[in-house]
Amino acid sequence: MSEARVDNLEALTLFRRALLKFAEIANVAIADAESEAVGTQHWLESEQRVRWAGAVRKSQELVSRCEEALRHKRIFKDSSGRTPSAVDEEKALVKAKRMREHAEERLENVRRYTPRLQREILLYKGQVQRLGTFIAADIPTAVAKLDKMVDLLQAYVNLTPTEATAPAMNLPAAEESKSEPSMDDHKPAGETNGSA
Repeated sequence: MSEARVDNLEALTLFRRALLKFAEIANVAIADAESEAVGTQHWLESEQRVRWAGAVRKSQELVSRCEEALRHKRIFKDSSGRTPSAVDEEKALVKAKRMREHAEERLENVRRYTPRLQREILLYKGQVQRLGTFIAADIPTAVAKLDKMVDLLQAYVNLTPTEATAPAMNLPAAEESKSEPSMDDHKPAGETNGSA
């Protein structure tokens, strides 16, 4: 049987409190992490998808307007009969195309990473479930065992010396005589009680 040396019952009580505090903090951390993950998933699926789809549509409209403005500059002549410079319109068109490419790239990233994020969240939930089960089941069991140990140790410490030795003193007289050797048992052979 293993032995334990307990010098301070207060240490067990402090450990019990620390265990309960750990369970509380861990539960909050797990809930916060799950909430953040679900919030990020919602942000990616709805807000970002809508934002970049709208940006693609607006930038496409801007590209169309810039192309139209450039075409007008190249087709129509000014009052002097010359074709006006279309440098500004060309720069605006290049900028609008870059904006469209950027928005399309972002929208494609949202589409690509949304299922990946969902998969990662499911993996995270599966892995953290073991910790959640430990916190929900094993820590309360450990706390109950600690409470029982502290109660038993406290009862033992509260015993008075007479209570601790009382069971040994309540032996029947016949058992005491059997268990204690008499003076005759220790005399050398040949000596008797009356002769010297």
